[in-house]
Amino acid sequence: MATITPTSQINPTTMADNWQRGLSANAQKWLQKYLNPRIAFNADPSGSQSAYQNGVQAALARNAYANGMQSADLAAAANNASQYGVTNFANAGTAKKYKFQRKTASLAAALTAVRQQVLSMPKGAGPNNIARMVAWANGMQAYKGRITNG
Repeated sequence: MATITPTSQINPTTMADNWQRGLSANAQKWLQKYLNPRIAFNADPSGSQSAYQNGVQAALARNAYANGMQSADLAAAANNASQYGVTNFANAGTAKKYKFQRKTASLAAALTAVRQQVLSMPKGAGPNNIARMVAWANGMQAYKGRITNG
């Protein structure tokens, strides 16, 4: 006969296993909901920005960033980078190339315009080179937020 044995503690291994199985089992449900949302994620940009700002302010008020950094596990980070990160980084070049391609026309135009400005400036050690570096930084800063998906 089976017996019922109450437990007073949650088994973390069982919890992790159940979490993993749940994610795997619900992948198609996630995709269905992602592709058919109640409203599009970009339907209210101003409202989303306001909510984002409120969230950032709340995180700052509770010192979330500094507290999180204090508890960072560098050994785990190194292990994750070695086991998963390097492969994911390498695959991103292929997997996300289409995203980069959408920006290359406006990015190349910005780089070309700033380069032409800097090339027209006097060269030479000291103040001239410093002025060229500052012109490059300021020139590219002017394009911040303006590099579009062409």
